[in-house]
Amino acid sequence: MVQVQGAATVDRLRDEIQGVRYRDATTTFCRLVAEEDRPLKDMIQEAIGAAAPYVQVPSHLMRLPSGEMRGVNYDHTILGWRGAISLMGELGGKRGILPNIQAMWYVPQGLNVWEQVVCEFPGHYARDGEQCNRQFPGPDEHVNRFDGPAWKPPKIYFRDHDPIEDGSVEDRLIRMNWAISEGDKAEAYGLFLGLAKDPGARTRLKDAILFAGITDLQDTIINRGGYQNIGHKALRARALVDIADYLGWDNAHDLIYTVVPDLGCSPRLYGLWTEISNICRMEIPKHAEIPKRSDKPLTERELDILTEAIVWGGPFDVNSAIMGFFKRGAGILDVGDAVMVCFQRYLIDVLEHPNAFLHPTHALDYMNVVQSWTRGYDNPHQVKAVFMGARFMNDTIRSNAIYPRDPKTALEPRWNYRTWADGIAIDQLLGVLKRHVLAQDAPRSCALVDSYLERTTERHDLLDTITYAACHWQNDPHVMRNCSSSLEEYRHNRTSRRDDIIRGYVKHQARYVKRALTHDCYQVFAEHFQPADA
Repeated sequence: MVQVQGAATVDRLRDEIQGVRYRDATTTFCRLVAEEDRPLKDMIQEAIGAAAPYVQVPSHLMRLPSGEMRGVNYDHTILGWRGAISLMGELGGKRGILPNIQAMWYVPQGLNVWEQVVCEFPGHYARDGEQCNRQFPGPDEHVNRFDGPAWKPPKIYFRDHDPIEDGSVEDRLIRMNWAISEGDKAEAYGLFLGLAKDPGARTRLKDAILFAGITDLQDTIINRGGYQNIGHKALRARALVDIADYLGWDNAHDLIYTVVPDLGCSPRLYGLWTEISNICRMEIPKHAEIPKRSDKPLTERELDILTEAIVWGGPFDVNSAIMGFFKRGAGILDVGDAVMVCFQRYLIDVLEHPNAFLHPTHALDYMNVVQSWTRGYDNPHQVKAVFMGARFMNDTIRSNAIYPRDPKTALEPRWNYRTWADGIAIDQLLGVLKRHVLAQDAPRSCALVDSYLERTTERHDLLDTITYAACHWQNDPHVMRNCSSSLEEYRHNRTSRRDDIIRGYVKHQARYVKRALTHDCYQVFAEHFQPADA
C-alpha cells in the first residue's frame, strides 16, 4: 500500500510498531485519536494486533553462552495496556489518555525480546538491559543502534491457529488447565479460543485462566537467577481478562494470541502451590467454606503480628500467622487486606535502593491479582492464594536482605522534613508534592503525604496527584501497573491502616528506578491533547 506522505493511518502505525520506530508510532497513534477522531479503544486494539505475532518467546529461560540461565519476560507490552486502561477512569478527561500514550510508547520496544537479549533486534531489553551497543557498536559510536529502528523484520515464535471446539465446556476447561501446566501451548491456545467464542462460558473461562496464572509461582527467588516468574503468569492472566472486557470478547483474538500461549512457557513452577495445598488440606480441611468476608477482621494486635511475620520473619512464620487468622474465623478478603497493608511497612520504612523495589512491587501486583480474583469470582482455592501472595512478599524481602546496604543510596528519614511539610498550606501542598515526585525526591514526597493524611480526610485529589505524576515516566509499564494495583487495593481495603497503602505508593513512585529520566513521551501527549498543565 502506498502511503500518503505524512498521513496518519492504521497501516502506518503497524509499520512503525513493527519497525521499532516507537517515537513515530506514538505520534501516529496520537494523531489518529486526536486529529482523525479514531476511537481510542479501536487504536488500542490495532496496536495490540500489530505486536501480537512478535511478542512470544520460546521459553522464559534462556541459556546464555556462558552456561548461565537468564530469565526472559515479554509481557510488558500487554501489562502496559492493562494498567493504562484501568487508569483512564482514575485520571479522567484528557489526562486519562496519558497512560495509554505511555503504553503505546513502549510497545515497539517490547517486540522480539528473545532476540533482543542476544543483541539481534533493537528495543528496551537490548538498549538498556543488555547494553548491546557497548558490545556491538555501529559505525557511529555515539548512536545507539539498539534504540531502533529495526534492521530486519521481527520474528514469529508461535503461529496463530484455529480454535478447538470439541467437547463440553467442563471438559475443555479441564483440558486447557492441564495443557497450560504441561506446556502444550498450541492445545491451551486452541481450547481458550474455542471457549472464548461462547458468551455463556466466559465467566468460568476467566476464573480458570486467573487460577492458572496465580498457581504458577516460584517458591523462592533467592539464588534462583532466571528460574522464576516473579508473578508474571498471574499478571498476564489479569491483563487478558481486563483488556478483553474493555475491548469486547468478540474483538479479543489478538489479545488472546498475545497472552495464552505464553502461560504455558517454561519454567512452570508449582512447588509453592503444592506446599500450600497440602498445608490447607491438613490444617483447615474445610477451607473451601471460609467466607470472603467475616465479622471477625484482624485486630490491631494481629496486624502487628502479621507485619512482623512478613517483614522480618520467614516462610513458616507467615504460614503460621495466616493459618491462625483463618482458624479463628477471619474471611479471605479480611486476611488479604491485612497482607496488603502489612507489606507496606517494608516499602515505607525499609526500602532505600531504587533497584530494590522491583521484586517486592511485583509481589504487591501479584497480591492485587489474588484480591481481585477473590472479589470477582467464586473458587474453592482462593484461601490458598492468600498464602501464596504473602509468601511471595516475604520471599522478596528476604531476597533483598541478602545484598549489603549501599551507603550511597541511603535515604534521609522522611520525618526530617515533616516540619517543612506542615508549614505548607494545605491548598498548596499537592502542587508541591507533584514537583517532588517528578524530582524523585522520596523523603520530601513522603513527608508531604504524611502531613496531608493527618491534616485532612481528603484522599481523591491526593491519589490523583501521585498517579498523574507517575504517568509522566516513560519506558516502564511497571509504573502504571503499580499505580493501578495501589489504587484498587486502597479503595477496597477495610483495615484501619489502609492509608499506609498511599504512603507505600508515593515512596515507590518517588524512589523506584526509572527506565528513562526524560519526559519525551509526555511531551508528545501534551502536544496533541493539550492538558491543562501542559
